[in-house]
Amino acid sequence: MSAADVRLGWLGSFTLGAAAVLALVLDNTSGLSHPPRLGAALLLLFTFHLARYPRFWICREFTLYAGLSAYMSIELLWSEDASLALGIIMMSLNFLLIAVLFAALVIYHDLAATLGGMLGGFLAGAAYYTFAHRFPFVYPDEFSYNAIANMYLFGLFITALLGCYMRWRLLPILVGFVLLLHIVATTSIKTNLGIVLGAISAVILNLKLSAKALLRNLIALAIVGSAAAYFVASNDALMERVNGGLQRATAGAAILYAREDVNNIGFGTRIGWKDRGLEGWSRNPLFGRGVEAFRVDFGITSHSTPIDLLYNSGLIGCALFYAIFASLAWRVVRGKNLKGLRAVMLAGFVCYMFMSLSGTLYYDTFLAASLGISLALLRRLDTESMRSTREEQRFATAR
Repeated sequence: MSAADVRLGWLGSFTLGAAAVLALVLDNTSGLSHPPRLGAALLLLFTFHLARYPRFWICREFTLYAGLSAYMSIELLWSEDASLALGIIMMSLNFLLIAVLFAALVIYHDLAATLGGMLGGFLAGAAYYTFAHRFPFVYPDEFSYNAIANMYLFGLFITALLGCYMRWRLLPILVGFVLLLHIVATTSIKTNLGIVLGAISAVILNLKLSAKALLRNLIALAIVGSAAAYFVASNDALMERVNGGLQRATAGAAILYAREDVNNIGFGTRIGWKDRGLEGWSRNPLFGRGVEAFRVDFGITSHSTPIDLLYNSGLIGCALFYAIFASLAWRVVRGKNLKGLRAVMLAGFVCYMFMSLSGTLYYDTFLAASLGISLALLRRLDTESMRSTREEQRFATAR
């Protein structure tokens, strides 16, 4: 392969990675998600991938989610509102397509170019959002803080993964600090607490590696942290956003500790949704009451993935979805040569698990992308480990 072909392949991988993430970010920040339009964009990107690498990868986690999507399609037979149900089914198909697409990009394309393109596409979309809506300096009208926080969380995840492959860590540390400030400024309690819990879990389970990483990057962390603190302190509007986010996160932690309403956060309302959801689920525990049944009955989602799935799709739907998390956790625990990637994936796993308790994530686009990337990286590392083992055995035999 010539040098020109290598450069062209690198550019193609970078462009596809950037376009895929940019499509998700623009759909998330448009104010109103448009599943058919997003689905058309994803199919176009998938076509470009297949034109270069006419294959894709399917794993058991994707099969489990395909089973959930298929089961929700069957639920149309007893769903009360077919239009609402079809919307969710379309979003579930997008979820599956996103997971498969991002996995294919990571497995078959140049890894550094793909991850770099994904971060570049995210930064371009995030910059556009700041330019158009001026967040985090002001709160836009009808600001969806959980959705925007989830977007920045995905950017933080990509940044952390890319940092594991870079020798020069100052850039990912700087970008990570900026994204953390944006997440805090959204005042999303579940996202901020999810990040804290994920980070604590990763440090505890990878204590030696975390200590080494901290010492190795201590100077860079101090420089970036000081610069970020100075920038926030010198901007009154941004300082107000960050303080508001920290106060809400503190109140959320108090709720978890006290198990009661604190500062009018509305924990009692969520308890009410949970009680209604479990009561309705008990009437049809295996099959559920139909897609979006909770929204039809109460005019709102339960703001909880397990409650929504139990109420709408019963034990079948809930088990299919959370089996994906269990399978991913098993892969991460058994994975070899993961090093820093294990900490990043564990942090992401714990964060999303926590967020799912207070949000409906079973059709979330950024969760789908994170899932596809994580599974593909684990697959790629397993393949490289097996190839290295075979080469070592061949060399030993030759000697």
